[in-house]
Amino acid sequence: MLCFTTGRGSTYGCKPTPSIKLATNSDLYQRMEEDMDINCDDILDGMSIEAEGEEIFGRILAIAFGGRSKSEALGYGRNEFVPRQIGATM
Repeated sequence: MLCFTTGRGSTYGCKPTPSIKLATNSDLYQRMEEDMDINCDDILDGMSIEAEGEEIFGRILAIAFGGRSKSEALGYGRNEFVPRQIGATM
């Protein structure tokens, strides 16, 4: 499992490994809510780091026990994982 922090937004999916995206600011989270799993800007709004860590850990456990990250639900990641590239690469 991969926890991926992003400040500008990324549709990175990382198949076959689940990718949990952590938005670093609320503006990004609101613009890309369908693809961002957790809004970490809650810390600036008063949430403790421990509470944010518990939220992240809870999401990790949920996905480890069969849940899907938002990237998985959207089907992102098919193009990032190419185990055997045929032909020349640059």
